[in-house]
Amino acid sequence: MHTLLVVVHAASGTAGLLLALPVLLAPKRRGRHTLLGRIYAGAAVGLSLSAFGLFAFDPARLWGLAVLGALTLGWLVGGLWFARRRPRGLGGRGWRVWHLNLMGSTVIAFVTGFAVQMTDGNLVAWLAPTVIGSALIARTTAREISRAPRRIVVSSAA
Repeated sequence: MHTLLVVVHAASGTAGLLLALPVLLAPKRRGRHTLLGRIYAGAAVGLSLSAFGLFAFDPARLWGLAVLGALTLGWLVGGLWFARRRPRGLGGRGWRVWHLNLMGSTVIAFVTGFAVQMTDGNLVAWLAPTVIGSALIARTTAREISRAPRRIVVSSAA
């Protein structure tokens, strides 16, 4: 069972890392973005669930894997919820800002897991993806907000 979990975890992680950039760069409309996004979401679910399974085998050593799996799954569910529901109370395209922040966070989790694995748990590997990824998400969020239609306020001055 442990070997199967490792294989699922490695395959899901690889798929997620390979799909992240194409999903991010695909035009944000139905078609390529949604198709690749669904496959990416499947990889994130596989990664998170296998992380929980692996954690069960060695909780003292793999607690960070379980935390990363839980965060990834939470961000994924939230990001997908905003994409599917598109709540109007957020001001027009506000749902897109939430979606890109949550899904961008899942990408950070994939990169963090990979970096931690490749460096045997180096502290920089835990922190650098979040610092760099958060800056990229902030820049993309600012662009998205600047594209939002401005509301014109008309005041009646006497």
